[in-house]
Amino acid sequence: MPLEVFLSLDLIHLEEALDIAEKARSAGFRCFEAGTPLIKSEGMRSVKLLRGRFPEAIIFADTKTMDTGYLEAMLAFSSGADIMSVMAVAPDETIREAVRRAREDGKEVIADTLGIRDPETRIGRLIELDVDRICLHKGVDEGIFSEFDVLEKIRGHGIKIGIAGGIDATTIRDVAKKVDFVMVGRAVTKASDPRRAAEEILSAIKV
Repeated sequence: MPLEVFLSLDLIHLEEALDIAEKARSAGFRCFEAGTPLIKSEGMRSVKLLRGRFPEAIIFADTKTMDTGYLEAMLAFSSGADIMSVMAVAPDETIREAVRRAREDGKEVIADTLGIRDPETRIGRLIELDVDRICLHKGVDEGIFSEFDVLEKIRGHGIKIGIAGGIDATTIRDVAKKVDFVMVGRAVTKASDPRRAAEEILSAIKV
């Protein structure tokens, strides 16, 4: 399967997010994330408007759910999201409830490993809990993802594996054949020319 490249809209102003998303779509992006800051600032309205603006796209609501898994999954999916996220450190029961709602709606759940120092110790259980995707995540405050050796250890379980954390046109080349999806944020959203930055990222994975 081709690599899925999500544009993480970790912004707080909806119009700015939609404008950058439009530029990225014109460059070829087809996967968009309503980032956690955007959802906290604008609510599920941000997901609804992304769905309305990009009806053909894959829309990911980065809810980073820690509790009320069924309820938050319902909110995300009823707003138009195809995917929502739970934290890998959340209680098993919360993850199970989010997955239950996803199965009812034919949608997907990502488990986000942000904050886990040794994701291998948790990934086996996440697979048992039937999440659809696992995202190995370095947060903005932590820096750039670099634990590529972990990828080799967790592949082959029939689950989509992705990464997030400082991915740009250079680093995406290193991971394009190792993962199923990546989250690209600041490399596009903070670029002086977001469309050009988006084009460079997509071009990099074709080399």
